Amino acid sequence: MHYDIQLDEENKVVTVTAGGAWSSATDNAMIRELMTAVEAKGAQNVLLDIRELEFDLPMIQIFERAREMREERLKRNRVSSKVALVYSAANPKLDADMQFFETASRNRGLPYQVFTDVNEAREWLKQP
Repeated sequence: MHYDIQLDEENKVVTVTAGGAWSSATDNAMIRELMTAVEAKGAQNVLLDIRELEFDLPMIQIFERAREMREERLKRNRVSSKVALVYSAANPKLDADMQFFETASRNRGLPYQVFTDVNEAREWLKQP
């Protein structure tokens, strides 16, 4: 797994692009680096583009990931930033998994929304 983190200073959006075969350790490192960038730059929103990321996680791991994201954000006192997660609608299972992750995240008070269109995700991030 590889990733790149960029800041759009004008719009206060941190954009993360991830690809390759998903790795828990690399994903955890990416999340820590992302949260540090959000804090350091005063960014309000995150665009997480995982259209090139290869993963097929069990439902319980998706559920746990939402819980872990909430705990990490609470540690850093950053639960208000919106996160738009853009994925490739490769198959019905992935669609269901992404919808489940969005629901599990929102049930924990996290403002996450999933998209298959990057432009729709950007527009959502611009909304107050």
